[in-house]
Amino acid sequence: MTRADENGARLETKAAWSVVVVYEDPAARERGVGFCDQLVGRFWAQFEFDVSWWSFALLAETAAAKEAADRAARADLIVFCATPEGDFPASVKAWMETWLGQRGDREGLLVGLMESGGSPGVGEGEKHHCLRNAAHQGAMDYLTQVPQNIARSIPDSLDSYTERADQVTSLLDDILHQQPPPPHLLP
Repeated sequence: MTRADENGARLETKAAWSVVVVYEDPAARERGVGFCDQLVGRFWAQFEFDVSWWSFALLAETAAAKEAADRAARADLIVFCATPEGDFPASVKAWMETWLGQRGDREGLLVGLMESGGSPGVGEGEKHHCLRNAAHQGAMDYLTQVPQNIARSIPDSLDSYTERADQVTSLLDDILHQQPPPPHLLP
């Protein structure tokens, strides 16, 4: 993205990514911190991150759940940190339905960070299933680790459209430098 300074010179700015992290307990929160550290470490040169943190307990409180749903509806990345065993509490499921209803056609990523509590052989349980369904319903990509790339494929601002319009690709260059055919003479 670019913006202009007071003299009209173009300055490069980082694209901003909104991240909502929801966690079940302190151990799950630590996994979220590790994920965010990796995310920032991999993409800090290209993106700025605005991260908000919400515990399952906070999502049971009406005012906090509303604010968290508003943020999730606009978020580029939503991260769930939990144990895979069992199902999400009813308050977390209700919260998910709220932001999914507000999200519309907005693209994004939904990440499920769920490590078993030392139980070998634990497969995908109800929580993974719930998150996969939420990602599908919200037209989001579902991941279980830091993505290799988070660049948007579709321009997200007028500046990005303008920047793209200023680029001269080889195809456009060929078209611009092609000699027009001679005019046809009518008999």
